[in-house]
Amino acid sequence: MEKLSLKEKLVFSFIFNEKRVYQHWYTRFLICGVDLERIRRVVARIKNWYEWCSEWSKEGESLENLAHGSLSKGNTYTARWYFHEAAGCFHIGEHFFYIDHRQKNESQERVRVNYRKALDLYRDEKRPVRIEIPFSKTVIPGYLRIAEQHESPLILLINGMDNLKEVENHYFGNLLSDAGFNVYTFDGPGQGEMWKNMKFISDYEKAVTAIIDWFYENDKYHVNLARIGTVGFSLGGYLAPRAAAFDKRICCAVGNGGPAHLRGFSNEKKVNPILLKGLPYLTGTKNYRESLEQLDIDIKKAPPIDRPLLVFHSGKDRLVPKGREHADYFMEWAVGEKELKYYPDGEHICANYLDEVLPYTIDWLRKHLMNGQGDVVEKGRIKMVRSQ
Repeated sequence: MEKLSLKEKLVFSFIFNEKRVYQHWYTRFLICGVDLERIRRVVARIKNWYEWCSEWSKEGESLENLAHGSLSKGNTYTARWYFHEAAGCFHIGEHFFYIDHRQKNESQERVRVNYRKALDLYRDEKRPVRIEIPFSKTVIPGYLRIAEQHESPLILLINGMDNLKEVENHYFGNLLSDAGFNVYTFDGPGQGEMWKNMKFISDYEKAVTAIIDWFYENDKYHVNLARIGTVGFSLGGYLAPRAAAFDKRICCAVGNGGPAHLRGFSNEKKVNPILLKGLPYLTGTKNYRESLEQLDIDIKKAPPIDRPLLVFHSGKDRLVPKGREHADYFMEWAVGEKELKYYPDGEHICANYLDEVLPYTIDWLRKHLMNGQGDVVEKGRIKMVRSQ
């Protein structure tokens, strides 16, 4: 475990607890496919933040054992369920656990192992296809869910700082797949599986363009490349609109909870302690200040997007505070059809309103990628929902 300052020790010992922090993460943990009561049982065992990763790893191992036991009895559906839940536990453990890179990376690798074991138990027609796309002397690793109907649109599901293609984006991908989309979930530079070979790059959109180029060159999956959308949560909520701004082949974009700029993030005393450790990990830099320079986040440095944009933001976001300011910045930047859904009492990525956010996102994407509606809208028009 890396050396921590006295302030960091106090933060991780006394502030990171269920009353102050953990309870606000439960919704996101549920997205990881882990049962609520299991979450509560594990959290009850954790005395302080230093035990977070190891306790969740123990729970993941217990689920691995249940999965293998089920397999030995021929109960493949049960085994698949447990492998997915084990992957979720390992991810919750490494999620935001930037104070020990060894533990974090080992747990993340267990996520990938369990996910592959779960995929082995799918029927061929339902199994996401592993696709590795060459990029900058390495590969972008990802999985494609193939729509039942040929020539269906393609959704590129873009990661944030701390989510993974095998966990949150697996379940988001399932929802989009059920709605009739082809869905490619992947780890880009600095994220998940790709982190070990390539750290985050400020021109992340080049990775997205490489993915689209690959699909143009490999058309055996019958994807409608005239209908492409990008969707991202958290940091991905910035990267998805940015990628669309640079690549005109992307027809529309959805950004949820993304920072529009880095103003206000330079004062380390006011920054969430997760970001102080997380951003240097993401970027491979020595310290927080260097990581801000490497990120270089400002949506107005990208060409103004002239295609449909949907933005979600929250008023009680602890990672990207002043959500309305960021939301308005996105709206000022976009020049095409644009819609803002703002939740004054929403948490990061509107996690406490996902029962509204996710279905609305899917219908919005269907409108713009399947029905051919809403292509021409008065320039500068903004639709506001739940605004104050």
